[in-house]
Order: sequence, then structure tokens, then C-alpha cells
Amino acid sequence: MRVLHLFGDWKWTGPAEPTLDLCLELRSRGVDARLLCPQAPPQASTNLPAAARERGLEPLHGLRFNRRLNLFDNLSDSASVRAMCDAEDIDILHVHFSQDHLVGGLAARRSRRGTAIVRTNQKAIPTGRGPGSSFLLRRLTDGYLTYSKAALDADTRRFGLDGRARLVPSALRLDRFDPSTSPDSARTRFGLTSGSFVLGVVARMQRHRRFDVLLEGVKRAKVPGLRVLVIGRGTHMKTVAVEPARKLGLENVVTFTGYLGKDYLPTVAAFDALLFLVPGSDGTCRALRESMAMGKPVIGARRGMIPELVDDGRTGLVIDDTPENIAAAIEKLAGARGERLAMGKAARAKAVQEFDLRRQADAVIASYEETLRRRV
Repeated sequence: MRVLHLFGDWKWTGPAEPTLDLCLELRSRGVDARLLCPQAPPQASTNLPAAARERGLEPLHGLRFNRRLNLFDNLSDSASVRAMCDAEDIDILHVHFSQDHLVGGLAARRSRRGTAIVRTNQKAIPTGRGPGSSFLLRRLTDGYLTYSKAALDADTRRFGLDGRARLVPSALRLDRFDPSTSPDSARTRFGLTSGSFVLGVVARMQRHRRFDVLLEGVKRAKVPGLRVLVIGRGTHMKTVAVEPARKLGLENVVTFTGYLGKDYLPTVAAFDALLFLVPGSDGTCRALRESMAMGKPVIGARRGMIPELVDDGRTGLVIDDTPENIAAAIEKLAGARGERLAMGKAARAKAVQEFDLRRQADAVIASYEETLRRRV
């Protein structure tokens, strides 16, 4: 089976790493999986093409990848993809974003090879109604994959995807996330003591990530030794998070770590719990799942896919994210060490059972095979 993944972003954010992980796992199963993506600018440090090469997959380039609707660029790219499908006998064209879906869908429909088009809903939320989404999902989709049961049910009803839609598990390279990872380097770096209760936050600092509510909840929490480590960065970091924290008098409670590379896992290992309010560009809540794999309980908001990942009372707490509820959840976990540790063990067990990359690859391959059978 030959599969071409069309991924219209060079940045190492959101669904980039999961898509690369999937390509590599498919290749290990004998699937000829290829990755077609934009070239990264010369000044870009961490990026998808570089990460792919480091891990032994040479990405393909050559398209314009205009993320805006542009008739000339879109038709040019579609013609190039169609030619590739025909010349390389591509069975499945797997797309990940709406613009890629348009380009790839038109290419697949015009290919002599009869290439099938499969779309992944990376946002893991129901797709909004509209003529564009209706055209893509009704007319240019042979197979549809999503990580969320809620999104699967809603989109199947909304766009008539019966028989074409499939739920696939979100995945991690679980070998990277070892609960026994030492937190010592992070404890030293951030001045954490044995009496600290460490709450982790992993999120890009953007306006929609509800940092105002988060910080107000932290302010209200009556927890001796409370420390909050915020991992991430963002264009509006100062106005969205740093200045509001200062105004609330949280300078000695909240530490903004910025982006962490090799220090990321030791820092997560130092968490006693994770607070996660809003899914980002990767609707599968990757940072949340990574913390679960590290054996950390989660305080999660009732938003997006979070309630599907966090079992309330077993692997963490699911709340309506008001400052009062955030404060109460922090106090509950901080004051019940035994219950907190049990939740962490359950979170790790769920991650091992449900976030295995091999399990995801099995589901994706099964979907490919079903899609091709329907096309015969």
C-alpha cells in the first residue's frame, strides 16, 4: 500500500509530531508512507522537515502550499499532486488541514489511478457547518478519521459520513514518557522544595487559553507551598499571562519557564498535577496525554476532548473552569496525597492502554483497507 501524507505546515507545532510518528510507524509495518510538506525557512530552528530527516524520513517538497484560497496556487498544487499520485501509484492521499483537503481532494478525484482521499480531523471537535466543509466532507472524502467520539458522531450526522468515518486512538511514543524520570534538575532550577505542591500548566500563551481564569483560580487556592510552572511561550505572553500574574501578586507562586527542550520531561516529572483548560491547535490535547503518561493526575476543563481523556475521580478531576472550581480542585488534590498518587497511577495505566502508537497504526491501516475496498 502506498500512502502520501499531505501536510501543509512546516512548523513543529500541534499535529506535526503525531503525523510524523504515524508515518514512521506505518513504514515499520510495511506501508510505503511518504510525507509531502513545505520547506522550512532557513532561520527556523525546530521544524517538521528537519525532524523527519533526523528520524530517517526524507520529506517531499515542491508545492506552493498557499494556506489561503488562491485559485492559481491551489490548482497548480492540485495538478502536481495528481501527477504524483498517477506516477507513483499512490493508493491513499491522507490530508490533515482544510486547504490540503481541497488541493488533495481535487487531485484524487482527477487522478487516473483512482487514488482515495482520507481526512483526519486534527482539532478533534465537531466540524462547523458551511458550504466549504460540506463540499470537502461530502464530495471529496472517501475516509474520515477523528480522535474524538463526540466529533465522530456529530460529523457523521452532519455530513452523511456513515460507512466512511472511523474513530482512531490518539497516540504517543510511550517509551519517551517514563514516570520514573528524575525531577531533580527541574527542582533545583526552579527552586522547588520538599514542601512545594507543584501544579503544571503546558500551553501556548494565547488569548483564548483562559489564562485570566487560570490565574484567578490559582490566586484563590489556599494551598501552602503552592508553585505553578507554566511551560510554553507565545506572541502575547507578556500581556496574556506575565503581567496579569504580577498584578495578582503571584510573582513568587507562578514561574514562566518558556519553551523547554531537553528539560521538558524532568520538569513534567516535578509536577504533582497538571491543570489543562483549553485544547490548542492539536485538539487531542497532547500535553495533557503526555502528563498522564508520566503518571500525573489532571485537573481538566469540560472543553473539547478533555472529558474523553480524563476520567473524573479516577485519573483526575473534570470541572467547569471557573476560578472557584479551579481553586477547589487544586485544594482537593493538594490535600489528598494518597488519592492524588492513585489518580496518577490510573492516568499512566490509561495512557499505556489507550495512547499506544501501535494501536493507532492498527486502526489507521484498517481504515485504509476499508476505504480501498469501498472504492473497488
